[in-house]
Amino acid sequence: MNFDLDDHQQLTLDMIGRFLGPVDIAARHAMRKVEGGYSRARWQEVADLGLLALAAPEAMGGIGGTMVDLALVAEALGKGVAIDPWLENGVLPVRLAAAAGDGRLVRDLVAGTHFAAVAFAEPGRRYETDAVGTRLDAGHIAGAKTFVLGAPLADTLLITIAGHKLAKVAGDAAGVVRQDYPVIDGSYAATVDLHRTSAEIFDLPEAKFQRVIGDVRMLAAAEMLGLAQRMFDDTLAYVGERQQFGAAIGSFQALQHRLVECYAALEQARSMVLRSAMLDPTTDDANWPRITAGAKAFVGEAATRIGLEAVQMHGGMGQTDELAIGHALKRVMLLDKLFGDQDHCLRSFARAA
Repeated sequence: MNFDLDDHQQLTLDMIGRFLGPVDIAARHAMRKVEGGYSRARWQEVADLGLLALAAPEAMGGIGGTMVDLALVAEALGKGVAIDPWLENGVLPVRLAAAAGDGRLVRDLVAGTHFAAVAFAEPGRRYETDAVGTRLDAGHIAGAKTFVLGAPLADTLLITIAGHKLAKVAGDAAGVVRQDYPVIDGSYAATVDLHRTSAEIFDLPEAKFQRVIGDVRMLAAAEMLGLAQRMFDDTLAYVGERQQFGAAIGSFQALQHRLVECYAALEQARSMVLRSAMLDPTTDDANWPRITAGAKAFVGEAATRIGLEAVQMHGGMGQTDELAIGHALKRVMLLDKLFGDQDHCLRSFARAA
């Protein structure tokens, strides 16, 4: 089987590499200090590169990229330890809006003129995605959501509500009470309380919502693969330079064995991402979110292991925010929990077996 990239895919990856450049730790810290922890001007650059349009169907003004195309972008962003919330505030809201049939919002999102956050998690529900406590009452929404990634910057909130519906709410709408807090990768999320909030309501069939969840799980796995590759590469370079007892620590057999195990785990994770991304979700739509749950759990375990080894081999420096591996590992820890941790995802995968 030929795994070579086509010309368009290679050009896209080269473009992402130029956009991200080398990891600039000082610039990351500076951006995290601005309101919301991210720059809207940079988000417009992401949109101008077509990375948001890639996730949208052509009928709604997008490019209609395949899952392989999107997985390659996610991996490239992970390898560059991108600060951009492309997955949670790009792909996820674009896919949800498209599933609900809101073409106007999709066009605004891919143009970069709107920044959206998705409110799907409810307090006390762990990783369950069905909306139970958030309901429609006489044309208004009442309820609470938590872990709303990117909410401090959101022009629009996309809120799942009971009855398989999706509500579109202005970020500053009356009745929206938001409590912002930082999450582990340095970005910001919020809890959102809704008190008789007016909204535009769309039908969101359960099958379409689960398909979106499957897509996000797949791309989270791809981004974790890129992050793992970056942590492995940085560690391999470091052990070749770090001297101890008059020799590079990379010459020590014990470390070589551990690095070989990390390499094997990395390549297995890559095979899992490729295998899953090349499946056609439309042929087994019901099992797609479960299949991708298995892929995400597998890659999450491998990326976490590689990250912990990278931190340990770097010694005390590995614990700081001064190296890219620290930022990469924290991003892995967030993605590993998005739409289910490893145990939750493996239970979901078992039901598809």
